Order: sequence, then C-alpha cells, then structure tokens
Amino acid sequence: MDASLRDTPALIVRIEKLRDQLVERFQTIVNLSVADRKDRNVTATAQYQIQTETAALIVTAENAQSLIRQLQEMWLFGQLDTLGDSKAQQQNDEHAKSIAGLLKQLADLQKSTMIAGRTESTFEPAMTNGD
Repeated sequence: MDASLRDTPALIVRIEKLRDQLVERFQTIVNLSVADRKDRNVTATAQYQIQTETAALIVTAENAQSLIRQLQEMWLFGQLDTLGDSKAQQQNDEHAKSIAGLLKQLADLQKSTMIAGRTESTFEPAMTNGD
C-alpha cells in the first residue's frame, strides 16, 4: 500500500495536491487558448504548450482515478475505517439513550397507572373567564 494512504493528514494533502494540479493545468490551457496570435510561430508554440498541458492534465486525472481506486479497495477490504465513532456519532448515541430512558419511564408510568385502575388523564385544562 502507498505510504501516503496510511494516515488521514497525508491522504488529505495528496487529495489537495491533485486538486490543485488539475485546476492549475486547466487554467493554463484556458489562458493559452485565449491569447491573441497573429504570427504563425507564436501560434505553433502555443499549440505545443496546449498539447503539453493537456497531456499533463490527463496524467493528473489518471492519478486521481488511481487514488479513488485505491481508496475503494481499502474500503472493500476493511483497511479504511469509515465506521469509526466520531464525536457527532457519540453525541447522537447519547441523545438516543436518554430518549430511550425517558420513553421507558413514560411506559412504566402508564403501566403503573393502568394497574392502579386510573386510566383517565389527570390533566385538567385551565378555565378561562368566558367558559
């Protein structure tokens, strides 16, 4: 396995480097294509530079595709921990446990009320002056 895939910071750096290279190559191609050329030699030179940048853009895209394939393989074979507990996941679990506890208390309260024979509600709405 590639050493740059062993930890998250190195992986992020590699992704950002590929992204920056793609943007840089594309911008160079666009800049070369909009230049005003009246001389044949300048046009030929620009054409060669565009071809070179296009080839470099393709190589960079292939490198990005290779990285994606490596990440997919790591995920399939369990080397990529996507199911690890994050802080947000831990908070969601804590909230779910507290809600489950409250629901259990409510169910126990309803059960004890039914056992005692008092199934009607003890809530009485407040009376207003007009009622």
